[in-house]
Amino acid sequence: MGKVIKIILAVLGAFLLVAEFASPLILSPTAGIFINPSSSTNGLYIIEANDNEYIEGPSPISFSHIELDDEYNTEGASVADINNDGLPDVVTGHYWYEAPSWQRHTIRVPLQDAVGIPKLSDHIKIFIESGGEKDIWSKAYPLAFFSFHDDVNKDGWIDVIAVDITSAGIWWFENPNGVEGEWPQHHIIDFSRNESPIFADVLGTGKPQVITGAAETADASGKLYAIEFPETGGFEIHTIEAENEGRNTGATLPTHGLGYGDINGDGLMDVVFGSGEGFLDRAGNPAERQSYDEGGWYEQQMSSDDVRSWKWHVIDPMVSLSQIQVTDVNGDGKDDLISGMGHGRGLFWWEQAENDQWIAHLIDDTYTQLHATEMADIDGDGVGDIITGKTPLAHMGLKDPDEFGTPYLYWYKIIKNSDGETRFERHLIDDNVGVGRQITVTDINNDGMLDVASGTRHGLHIFLQQRK
Repeated sequence: MGKVIKIILAVLGAFLLVAEFASPLILSPTAGIFINPSSSTNGLYIIEANDNEYIEGPSPISFSHIELDDEYNTEGASVADINNDGLPDVVTGHYWYEAPSWQRHTIRVPLQDAVGIPKLSDHIKIFIESGGEKDIWSKAYPLAFFSFHDDVNKDGWIDVIAVDITSAGIWWFENPNGVEGEWPQHHIIDFSRNESPIFADVLGTGKPQVITGAAETADASGKLYAIEFPETGGFEIHTIEAENEGRNTGATLPTHGLGYGDINGDGLMDVVFGSGEGFLDRAGNPAERQSYDEGGWYEQQMSSDDVRSWKWHVIDPMVSLSQIQVTDVNGDGKDDLISGMGHGRGLFWWEQAENDQWIAHLIDDTYTQLHATEMADIDGDGVGDIITGKTPLAHMGLKDPDEFGTPYLYWYKIIKNSDGETRFERHLIDDNVGVGRQITVTDINNDGMLDVASGTRHGLHIFLQQRK
């Protein structure tokens, strides 16, 4: 009997060792784990800045909440008229939801990617920090992170452009023109590596392009690309790179944070992005710098004979950012930057100073994991507002401060006072859903007011604007 018990204990010990140290079976290894405080007031941020610049204020605007799906199958939501009936539908990359009933239709069968097989200690951490309510296996990511829209094949029906989870690639799905079933899938590019791609007309062609980081192989250094969908159909891929970069781009550049705007005021769109993830160590100090942690912006240049080139400018530090909004915050005639810490704490804006210098300002540090931002004029006063919130379990509950905190969804009104000061007036949209990697702000129900679509671990949701 004693021998049997020893055998059982030996087998159990071997199993625990495998669970703790076995290499991940899917994609890349889970990074080194450390425990950050999970209190909503203890998470820290790396960027040095002044105190919060946000204020609370009343508003006649509220939002009614509609849950389209309680399943977790996307980190983003987009809006487009998929069935040509004149009504905006909601799209996730795996499904589309038909307005106004919000019936779900399949684009492709949902797939999930665990990124790495967690260790035993990860299971224990999740269990303890969630009070025994969470199971780590529910933390896998879906492939569908972002979806954009264009009539790629010029047949009169809107197609879906899906930017999948990091390294999974970019695809376009051909609209079957009203026929049910999975859509034909077409490959665009491999190893896409950015968690905040842009869909905007950066090249000045009159049509938007997908701007994202990508690599030619799994081990290659990443570059920035612009994927164009010309009027002739199909797609064209352009490289955004500068001869003066002189830096180690690393295998995942640009991982976080991407934005566009006319930063130097010359009439051409420039591209700005953040650096690597920039975590804090156990003592609350900035983690060791990574080879690809240099953020900055590409200045677009056009010669007299219409030859396009790019010039690189460093902005440091700009770590772990979500989408970067480019706008003149303080009214001094120069574009500034607004973004949140995707895996840290705080919403910030960077003031453009002289000689390519940038001054960091803290807007709001009361929550963490602001992994998606959008800019739109919510209240219709002619000034863009910031829409952002907390991404639930942005790193599967393993790395970030306060991953189990309240999943807020806010909009911030930018107020420029007569004394020259700028303040951000914060308004709550919801505190049950949060944001994923992509927020869409548009008029979903055709009533002339901007609404919000958000896909997160808590499902797919829309928030319809109402006014008193």
